[in-house]
Amino acid sequence: MKFKFSLKDKEVSMEADVEKLVEKGMEQKVALPERKTRYQIKQEEKRKNEALKHKQELTKIYLSIGIFAAIIILCLIMAIFFE
Repeated sequence: MKFKFSLKDKEVSMEADVEKLVEKGMEQKVALPERKTRYQIKQEEKRKNEALKHKQELTKIYLSIGIFAAIIILCLIMAIFFE
């Protein structure tokens, strides 16, 4: 970027290499990714915690269904043998 100022001729001229400026800006964006705000970090943590809770709840439900099915099968087998 060139800036020329002349009091004698009372003129000001400016030249800019826009392509280089754009390339430099793009390089800076690649080098420094966008930072997350505190709010974004909190929301991300909330989502992770909710996903973990949901996964744990599903695990508990599957386990209880399995135990219930095992008890029913055990009761049926005992009913057949002790008749």
